[in-house]
Amino acid sequence: MIVVASIWEEGWFDFKTEVNLWYYPLKDFGVDEFAMTPISGIQLNNRVKEFKTIEDIIQHYNLPVILCTEFGDSTLEEFEHPKDALYLFNRTSGGDLTSLQDYSLRIRTKNNKGMLWGHQAASIILYDRFLKT
Repeated sequence: MIVVASIWEEGWFDFKTEVNLWYYPLKDFGVDEFAMTPISGIQLNNRVKEFKTIEDIIQHYNLPVILCTEFGDSTLEEFEHPKDALYLFNRTSGGDLTSLQDYSLRIRTKNNKGMLWGHQAASIILYDRFLKT
């Protein structure tokens, strides 16, 4: 099972816009489930499962957690994707999620400034997974 999870970008997008930025690429790459936190309180047409906290998401799925961050220990080029995984992305304003990970992963770019939105990084990582599996 492949799950992608993140924290809503409150303030940058409205929930309906953001869910679509994530949903369509995840669907195209065959992600089994998409989860977000916190609970938005709006109707999102079953495109996303919402949880109170990241910890609730991790506990619910009980999968190896791959924290995707510009500070990850492994580069995408060298990373071997586990068969089942929960890919975890932070919101732009950040927060420390490092205690929640089994693996950490980063995408090297030409300028290495960490300027990818979570949904953009997810698409790159899922494409890499598609090529390697």
